[in-house]
Amino acid sequence: MHLHIPDGVLPAWLWLPGLGAALALLAVAARAGAAASRQRIAYQATLGALALGAMAVEIPLGPLEYHLTLIGPIGVLLGPVASYQALFIVNAILALVGHGGLTTVGLNALVLGAGAAVARPAYLALARRLATGPALATATAAAQTLSGVLWLALLGVALRLPGAGIPAPDTARVGLVAALAFPVWLIGIGAESAVAFGVARFLERVRPDLLPAPRAPEQGDGNALAGTGPTGTTRSVVRSSGTGPISRSSGTGPMGTTRSVVRSAGGAGSPAS
Repeated sequence: MHLHIPDGVLPAWLWLPGLGAALALLAVAARAGAAASRQRIAYQATLGALALGAMAVEIPLGPLEYHLTLIGPIGVLLGPVASYQALFIVNAILALVGHGGLTTVGLNALVLGAGAAVARPAYLALARRLATGPALATATAAAQTLSGVLWLALLGVALRLPGAGIPAPDTARVGLVAALAFPVWLIGIGAESAVAFGVARFLERVRPDLLPAPRAPEQGDGNALAGTGPTGTTRSVVRSSGTGPISRSSGTGPMGTTRSVVRSAGGAGSPAS
């Protein structure tokens, strides 16, 4: 969720610090990602374009409208730094075509960037216990919940404190809007999670190397995955069940990744090296 508010509505004391903080984070993110390869930048741009297309399509839900943001899958696939860069640019482009004001670019980047930032850590924690689809869907729900809470908090601050170009709200109307917005928010979380589940199942079949994997335990876990990221990283998979011989295969995967798989047809396996 992000703010669809035209220029001149939010007070300067709210959007100016937000824009300053967003630009400062963008500068930090640019320095952190300065060593990214051209292939990585192209990958980041592709996912950013996907987010732009999703946010540009409005889905009418009665008196309100909703659009996907894809911050869950993008946050998981790119990580906090690269996803924030992509989302900042997406919000700037949307503002230039009238999808929200220029004064809300910083706040929207912070709201969506915060959700994307928690997506990968949540996914990595969940992927140790859940399959890829449920892990990505749940991580997306967590990302959407955080961004939604921040969105509601910003709206509440803008309505209650002086300086906004908004008339004093009528209590009954605020209650009506809240009653409509909350179910739409829940529907949005469900829709984003369903899309994320489909994305995970697709990537699991065609490009599993794009999905980050949690660290392998130090000892004795026969269901470990290790490695991160789609470019220049090593991804190891260890699976075991029963009591049979262990087979190992390895090779160079797409986008420069090295993938090693250890499987046991029988007993406890050993971690991949």
